[in-house]
This record gives sequence, C-alpha cells and structure tokens, in this order.
Amino acid sequence: MRSFLSSLGLSLTLCLAACGGSSKPQPSPSQPPPAGACIKSGCSGTVCVEPGKEVVTTCEYKAEYACYKTATCERQASGTCGWTETAELTACLANPPPMVDGAPNPPPM
Repeated sequence: MRSFLSSLGLSLTLCLAACGGSSKPQPSPSQPPPAGACIKSGCSGTVCVEPGKEVVTTCEYKAEYACYKTATCERQASGTCGWTETAELTACLANPPPMVDGAPNPPPM
C-alpha cells in the first residue's frame, strides 16, 4: 500500500485522513495544546487542519459550505484545529445562503 501511495505522490497519513482514519492518537486533555496556526483544507475548504496535515475530500458543493468561507479555522482549547463556533457560523449553518444557478452564493459579510 505504501509504495502504491508513494507512486501517486501521496502519503499513508494523507490517505488515512482522507478516508476518515487517523494516523496519530489525539492529544490527551492533560497535554498542553500544540502551538501553531491552522489552515482550511479539503476540496471545498470545509476541513480545518494543521499545516502539513492537509486532507483530500470529495469535491461536491453544498449550500452550507459557503458559511466556512468567512468562518474562523483556529486551534481550539483541546489543542486540535477546528472551526470556532461563533453565533454567525451557527446561524449561517442553520440557514445557509441559497445557491445561484448551482454555484455558491457567498454569505453576507
């Protein structure tokens, strides 16, 4: 498997992440949160990850994905990267902007 992935220029970690698996155990609550920024990843930018841990996702588009364009991807109190649950993000996900002609319509700023 590893040589097949390498021939495609992929790592086992990338494959595991894309397939919903995990290559590393999650940090325990007693460990201090790791430092560093988080970035948006995945085809539609809906996955918040550490730099270097980018994932491959399917490339469909749903109306609620527009909400993540203005959402904050950052390190959470648990130490992992994730979306900060603001009132704006929660409201947008509950009532996403309509798609126009099958294309995303960005949420209001």
